[in-house]
Amino acid sequence: MSLAETIAGIAEAADIHVGVAVWHIESGQQVAVNGDEPFPMASTFKIPILATACRQLVRGELSLDARLSLSDEDKSLGSGILPYFESGLQPTMRDLLTLMIIISDNTATDMMVEALGGAAVIEGTMREIGLDEIYFKHNCKELLRYLFPEEVVNLPLDELIAWSTKHDILRDGLAFSKGPENNVCTANAMNKLLHKIYNGELFDGDAREIAIDILLKQQFNLRLSRFLPLGVKVAHKTGTIGGIRNDSGIIMIGDRNHVILTIFTEWDEAPYWDKPAAHHQRVFEVESAMGEIGRAAYDAFLKRD
Repeated sequence: MSLAETIAGIAEAADIHVGVAVWHIESGQQVAVNGDEPFPMASTFKIPILATACRQLVRGELSLDARLSLSDEDKSLGSGILPYFESGLQPTMRDLLTLMIIISDNTATDMMVEALGGAAVIEGTMREIGLDEIYFKHNCKELLRYLFPEEVVNLPLDELIAWSTKHDILRDGLAFSKGPENNVCTANAMNKLLHKIYNGELFDGDAREIAIDILLKQQFNLRLSRFLPLGVKVAHKTGTIGGIRNDSGIIMIGDRNHVILTIFTEWDEAPYWDKPAAHHQRVFEVESAMGEIGRAAYDAFLKRD
């Protein structure tokens, strides 16, 4: 059975729709299942942000030691720890990029998006490097607001969180769109971005090492790396929004053996959102399938070292 057939079989057994791309760096071999289909990136869009920051770093347009002041207006819904800190905190840009990647801090993300010049600058960087399939239109705060009806979307943060414990999100809105008005990407395009980062095409030297080092510190490791052998390093970024579960990164099989893997998934979360036990079970099934795909990619290229 080919790797593509294995991946398709795993997805079918888990009842998930996937966009998967595999790229073995050393041999150049590529495999994809729905690799050119756009998916909402969710927080994997933080990889393009990291790439944009490192491009500006090598151009001398920003300093990782520069400090930005946290305000209450910066604080965003969703993952992260900065919303729980007092305003006036002054993390460095390096701190913000690290928080953005390793715990997917949405507030750190939005502070970096603003510092880089806004969403248009990030999408423009993707065009500049030839990645026309990566669209970045919204920061975290903007995107997450599309999950709520108009009558509650402008409630204070704590009230919006309280509302969401009793009501389901909007599952047919812009946040789940696969069109260019949303933050979307194909699995193949995300792999191209990671390949450009890895091979030093976008930035080399210290900037390349900084980007990969931050990705290697990822704290969420229950998806593509779930079933990899202990000690295998993966430089990656996850993404979650509703039933979207994504993961994208570079599996370090050996010193001369690296596999880029992007897994975009979608599944029907609506029947489970208010049933905690069933929801946890379904997430376990989805993320286990992602882990099986990760292990299949690892095994397919294990002997290439």
